[in-house]
Amino acid sequence: MVEYLDFDIQAAYNEVKERAEAAPVTSKDAWDEMVDDYITERLEVGELNKDDDTDNMIEDLKNMWAEYEKNLNIR
Repeated sequence: MVEYLDFDIQAAYNEVKERAEAAPVTSKDAWDEMVDDYITERLEVGELNKDDDTDNMIEDLKNMWAEYEKNLNIR
């Protein structure tokens, strides 16, 4: 995982996880879409900018699906 100067990947994961639980998100595709929406939102409000390495941020967050999936109760 990449280390970011002004972006806390764990805090971002926690926020995406919270949203995913509320939705609820139960598939990798839905998780990936939520991650894309989250980063787009951060860009729109100015918390991130085009110079930030958003591609790696997105990749890192999408790769956290396995962590989120461990806590799902899908039958």
